[in-house]
Amino acid sequence: MAPHQRRDDLIRTALRVFARRPPAEVTPEEIAEEADVSRALVYRYFPNMADLRRSALEQAMSELLDELDPPEDVPPLEQLRVALGAFVDFAVSYAPSYSALLNAGSVVATEETEAEIERVRREVRELILDRTGINDPSPRLLLTLRCWVSVVETAVMSWLRERDMTRDELAGWLLDQLVAMVASSGGPRVELDHLVTRVS
Repeated sequence: MAPHQRRDDLIRTALRVFARRPPAEVTPEEIAEEADVSRALVYRYFPNMADLRRSALEQAMSELLDELDPPEDVPPLEQLRVALGAFVDFAVSYAPSYSALLNAGSVVATEETEAEIERVRREVRELILDRTGINDPSPRLLLTLRCWVSVVETAVMSWLRERDMTRDELAGWLLDQLVAMVASSGGPRVELDHLVTRVS
């Protein structure tokens, strides 16, 4: 296996393990066993687990962003519903890692991981503005979208523990929250009317 292929394989292996166990609890030995290679080979590509966790997160975030880019030939509301469903599915797939990454006090939450998570948050805000046709958002709308993304993250974390509604019900509730938050944000009326009409 070529070096770049071996590195990619180790990252894929780490993602499989992180889907089952919190990243902070995973050891190089576990990665080596899962990948059917020696521990020395793991260390050759990743000197420590922090490097491997960071590389795996970057890969996972890139894949998530691809999933969050819904087709443009459906109404904006449906685009957001598809994107929310993809985000929930991602959180389910990596449930042990999801909570750890959003917990600022955890071992795996570092400046690097925060930068990757913020990259996704920024892309989500830009996606909403792009698909709803708002090119020059007001400061109030930008703040509202930042707050809504935080609501999504927190609500999904709670849902992973409770599972007190279906995935689709959760996505619908989150869309309702977006409309309610935008409508009460106090931004320019034309801007708010445009966005709420497009996503409600």
